[in-house]
Amino acid sequence: MNINFSRYDTLTTLLAGTTAALTIVISQPAIAKTPQEVASIAGPLTVQINSSLGDGSGVIIAKTGKTYTVLTVNHVVEKADVKYTVRTSKGKNYQATSVTRLQTAETDPDLAVVKFESPEEYPVATIADSDQAVIGTQIFVYGYPATGGLFGAEREPELSPGLVTSRPGNRPEGYTLRYQAVTWSGMSGGPVFDSEGRVIGLHGQGEFGFAQTSSGEVAPIKTGFNAAVPINTFIAKLVAAGINKSELKVDNTPPTTGPVSTANPQDAQAYYFRGLSLLDQGDALDAIADFNRALAFKPKYTPELYFNIGNARTLYVALLDPALDNGRHPNPIEAYTLAIAANPGFADAYYNRALAYLVKQDKPKAIADFQKAAELYKQGGRTSAYQDALNRIKQLQEN
Repeated sequence: MNINFSRYDTLTTLLAGTTAALTIVISQPAIAKTPQEVASIAGPLTVQINSSLGDGSGVIIAKTGKTYTVLTVNHVVEKADVKYTVRTSKGKNYQATSVTRLQTAETDPDLAVVKFESPEEYPVATIADSDQAVIGTQIFVYGYPATGGLFGAEREPELSPGLVTSRPGNRPEGYTLRYQAVTWSGMSGGPVFDSEGRVIGLHGQGEFGFAQTSSGEVAPIKTGFNAAVPINTFIAKLVAAGINKSELKVDNTPPTTGPVSTANPQDAQAYYFRGLSLLDQGDALDAIADFNRALAFKPKYTPELYFNIGNARTLYVALLDPALDNGRHPNPIEAYTLAIAANPGFADAYYNRALAYLVKQDKPKAIADFQKAAELYKQGGRTSAYQDALNRIKQLQEN
């Protein structure tokens, strides 16, 4: 099985930053700050990073005199021969005076530091211990998505809440903080906050693929899983970044609110989240069992439950030895169909069902679903997903 992430490096990147239109976010009984309070903290700290290659985001982490230091992901600023502009929350544009790329090899974390000069006053982010962001921890992703036909400086900021689903010990490019949240192209490099409004990571990856089509291609399905480079990884690179730790605002006190517990689920939310965490870690069968337990409570977010059952079934079939697949194993088509019945505007369910039809070599139904997904993506302003669906239709019609 080939499982990999897509990076949101440019606006033309296919499958970047897409997720279910109604992906459920499980709330905790109480959090240290409301989403509105986190957004009020995040707004002045978060910047756009724009160039001729595409759009990204970043966060102000230090200030010396009139020089501000912005932390972002390397793939937003990876081209040395391109000019980058920083646009602040006040609508002011500044040319980047320097770019320090911390990713000099494929094994290095996807991080970079950008500096700009301004006489304006901007706050500096508070950094927290990202090791405290364990599974079940509430997080908030903040950035400037390229949605609704808005690109570059026209983009508006967005806060997306979510929960940490896994903390793998080692992942390519340092992406060891994983979560489910609604994210979009253009948010790469944006800060990931904890429930106290402190930065614990840099968002930059999403969408792993494991759906194998009839042609043998491994196609990424829409999942809603995303990943960030933890801030502790950046702290370990301060010397390379040319930054003294004394320049940073650090607060490593534990959050006042603990993670969502999945040790003994008692309701739909707990079962649903534990299923997401299991799915994120590749345990498809147990994930399906938890999703079905959540369904028994008849929650309001049944489209998302059916959608993730479809994803889990897709993963399960992909993990099977082909010699053992006798056709009797659960097919994701039924689950995606139920998700669509519960939410006829569920674009990602159409897209994933199209991939499932391709596994069954049913090209006409696959094309019809890709067409419906493209229509819904266009209506929702999801430009990259819309173009990807069109490309898949074109490929099927040509073959």
